[in-house]
Amino acid sequence: MVKTIKLLFFIKILFISSIAIAQTPKKDLSVSIIKNYKNWKWDEVFVAKNKFISVAVVPKAAGRVLEYNLGDVPSLWINPKLFGKSFSNNENVKMKDWRNFGGYRLVPIPVKNCAINKKEKKVKRWPPPVSIGDAPYQAKITNKNNIKSIDVVSGIQNLPVPVFDRKTQEFSVPTKIDEQLQYSRTLHIEEKSSLVFINHTLTNKGIHTIKRGLKISSQHVSRSKPELADGENFVAHIPFSKNYKLPNGKQYEISVTPESRWRYINRNRMKLDKNNPEHIKKYFNHGTNWTGEVAPGIYETHYDYDLMGGIEMIASKSWLSYLNKINNTVFVKIFEPYDPKLTYENGANSVIFHSGLEDGYLETEIKTPIYTLEPQESFNYREIHGAAKIMASPILDVNTTGVITKKITFNKNNNEITGAYGVFKEGMAILRIYKEDKKHEDILLENVSPLKAFSIKKSLINTERITAFKLLIKTSEKDYHLLDNLTL
Repeated sequence: MVKTIKLLFFIKILFISSIAIAQTPKKDLSVSIIKNYKNWKWDEVFVAKNKFISVAVVPKAAGRVLEYNLGDVPSLWINPKLFGKSFSNNENVKMKDWRNFGGYRLVPIPVKNCAINKKEKKVKRWPPPVSIGDAPYQAKITNKNNIKSIDVVSGIQNLPVPVFDRKTQEFSVPTKIDEQLQYSRTLHIEEKSSLVFINHTLTNKGIHTIKRGLKISSQHVSRSKPELADGENFVAHIPFSKNYKLPNGKQYEISVTPESRWRYINRNRMKLDKNNPEHIKKYFNHGTNWTGEVAPGIYETHYDYDLMGGIEMIASKSWLSYLNKINNTVFVKIFEPYDPKLTYENGANSVIFHSGLEDGYLETEIKTPIYTLEPQESFNYREIHGAAKIMASPILDVNTTGVITKKITFNKNNNEITGAYGVFKEGMAILRIYKEDKKHEDILLENVSPLKAFSIKKSLINTERITAFKLLIKTSEKDYHLLDNLTL
């Protein structure tokens, strides 16, 4: 009898528990360690997912983020030749030894003084320093304030590093360690959003005061199929202001010259003939992919496989964008504002680079300021990445709610309000109307998400005394997020 009562009680508990589980909202966010993720052949890949995005971090691939997808659309190029590989922190590497896993990576800046040659002169080296750029990182999943994050940390990077001398066929040997650096990063995502929150930390682990920063790069997919050179479909946008110029007084600096482009194509793509007028016309230039200003204050460039070089510019607003025009998917970086009082490598905080290596890829690069760090001192630098579907380009502006491809506009002739967007958050789009600077009315528009381009085209009836509009996204948490606004 006692056993029967206990059994009935146990069944009752299971029944109640099953009801409770069924009534508990299912979370769409997961953070886990997956072996051989997508057949990449690494034992541990740290993966954060929700119903919109997937982000994958590979500790053995120098802690790189090798996946940031919106649905099934990838933003990052990944090198399949290095699947499952890992490398030591041995700094005796030659140019051909660069272990370019692809994805989202970093190098310490300035790059011009990270190495030392046989004459004991500080110089640039490519490949960049190995311990911080190629060697395995330590990684773990942490849970603070109910936020699960993927944390990575590099080994100690000693500087300067050796360089290979082609004449002597030997590496230089640094006689002392001038700097010791350690890099760490925390990354997390949230539910019902395409946003990725990233915090970078660079710590001076040495005994000397140093001046260092970071260049943080995303290597993007730049062709729809391996056999196609359709780079015109893969573009990047930089916001700029004529008030911000480089130290040389120019708005931007393109690192490609007609001579360097000619040499690159001749060596890597096809044999060129200087006596051929068609070759001269087509290839003796600094590139035809630098589209230029496509909207007020917005510079555009598209990928060119017959090119190796970049454009350096001050991003006057705190974002860069990469756009796949084939499926109208945009990936953006939101970062810390440019501060003219601080020092930046070459005076710029952003670079768009075109690489012809491997399959070829377009890079969006941001540069932190150069900080003076005392021993054991560090600096933090924050980024937010977002992804969305859009209807058209160019990207005109970006905020943490979404991207703007057509600013909100009110036509007084027909009382019509219009605009076009991509959003980073799932929710309800709301048009808030202000009359005489006071909230008058909220008009529900439609459900929105990162997987759906969004536009507004609405005729209003009573427009008297309207002074402003706000376009908001209301999330399930009943928070309101500003996407765009207009003051009349």
